[in-house]
Amino acid sequence: MAIKRVLALMLLWMATISFSFLSFAGVAQPLSATTDIAIQDIDIWRAVDAQSHSVPTSIAAMQGLYQSATPIKTSLANQSGAYVARLQLSSQTLRAASWFIRINANFVDKGLGFWQSDQYANTGVIKFSQHEDIDTPKLMHNQAFELALSQQESGYLWLYIKAEHYALPLSIEIINSGSFFQKQFITNAVTLFSIAIMLTLAAIALTLYIKTRLVVTLACSAYIGLHGLGWAAASGLIDDLFNLQHINTTYLGMVIFPFAIAAASQFTKLLFNLDTLHRNLAKLFNGVSIICLAFGLAMPLLSFSIAFAISHIIALLWVPLAIVIGYKMLMYRDFRAKYYLLGNLLYGLSLLYYILSHSNIITGQLHAELVVMLALAGDCFCILLSLAAWLQQKKQDYSRAYYQARIDPLTHIGNRYALSEALAQVDKQYIIAFIDYDGFKQINDKLGHDQGDAFLCYGAKTMTNALDHKGEVYRTGGDEFVWLLKDHLPKDMGGAVADIERLIRQCEHALQAKWPQSGISYGIAHAQESTNQSECLALADKRMYQHKRSKDPSSVNA
Repeated sequence: MAIKRVLALMLLWMATISFSFLSFAGVAQPLSATTDIAIQDIDIWRAVDAQSHSVPTSIAAMQGLYQSATPIKTSLANQSGAYVARLQLSSQTLRAASWFIRINANFVDKGLGFWQSDQYANTGVIKFSQHEDIDTPKLMHNQAFELALSQQESGYLWLYIKAEHYALPLSIEIINSGSFFQKQFITNAVTLFSIAIMLTLAAIALTLYIKTRLVVTLACSAYIGLHGLGWAAASGLIDDLFNLQHINTTYLGMVIFPFAIAAASQFTKLLFNLDTLHRNLAKLFNGVSIICLAFGLAMPLLSFSIAFAISHIIALLWVPLAIVIGYKMLMYRDFRAKYYLLGNLLYGLSLLYYILSHSNIITGQLHAELVVMLALAGDCFCILLSLAAWLQQKKQDYSRAYYQARIDPLTHIGNRYALSEALAQVDKQYIIAFIDYDGFKQINDKLGHDQGDAFLCYGAKTMTNALDHKGEVYRTGGDEFVWLLKDHLPKDMGGAVADIERLIRQCEHALQAKWPQSGISYGIAHAQESTNQSECLALADKRMYQHKRSKDPSSVNA
């Protein structure tokens, strides 16, 4: 339950921070009165011959490249390669001095901008690719750069972009500074917040694995952590943190995804104990893990467009499978499934929205990455809740098994195994009393086994009440019991033994009041009479038989 309380507090914290982000964004960066300009990707881009062209280094080179490029009449979504565009702008049209150009591209290997002014000397090249975005504003999931214009200035903005895959329509937004800073804050805040939540939840699961060594906790940590790392890469966070120049880390998100689903598949199998309860389903999820691992290992050798398609196909297959298994387990009254199902429903709906935004089926979706990241953070939260429920169930199962293994089912006191554990823990001062009932066989034979059981239960309760907090009573055989006293014993063991004998006689009188033919034979030994617990127990047993024979030699076997 402690895990659930921590997660509940974390959820409250998430909601509070999210509200603060949105509130701060709305107050700190008010929108300018000037309207932003959104330019769709149709009719503005021209395709560049990938084999013959070289990367332009000047406006003149851009002009030549633009003239030789092929105009594109369709969206560039799911395309690849190099493209150029020319936009005619003026400060009068834009009605503001400082603007930001946002390129709607997740993956940019090469991005160049040139401003050709009609009034002033041309500026240098503006670099905005993931490899060369040190001087551009940090905007997760997209690339952007600032364009400052003087009053009455006009000219052409030339753009060159190259990538292995354009996940979205390659539209362009020209955004005033107030609007841009607001969008930048919200986008970056939500992205960082979602990734931080996923990695924190993964760290919690990993900590549980270190403490418990349960494989299900490791699978949960991998499930959540790999999703977090994948989005850290795909959003551009890793590139911004480490400024890697020789590898475009945004592509790694798609490469990591199959490994995340492989871990999710194993977590699902372990969470619902499919190896034991549903072996065919266990084989299915093992197969999913193997296939995902194979694709994950092969992806670095494939083109990114193919890797991108594979990851989306895996997502389209995995989410319905996870929802179905969650629903199926819920029908089996496995209530861990309620968290699992809720998380995957949330993730599934957002992923559908995300995939549609990366296709030509419908267009115009906003903040697809932010929607799926927030939903995934919620999914990971639910997944950890399902793990907490699994651990709680295991704890209850262990407690039940522990109880059943150490508690006598008839008298509900400790059994021989519990006595062995207790003896192993005693220190130098302890007393053992070995007790055997007299007349138990006659009670069974004459009054029946029900009365014999009642006699044993009454005797166990009577002895437990007599000892109170001074010690424990254990049933070690049919009518054999052991008292173990180990706390608050006086140095004078003789006086303690006398007190125990008095208590035993009280218990005997209580038994004889209901079963006159009964009695108690006992033997008492203490730590100072032996070198270890086993010797002390054997000595008490020996004295019990001596006591029984002294009362009536024929009663030894009674």
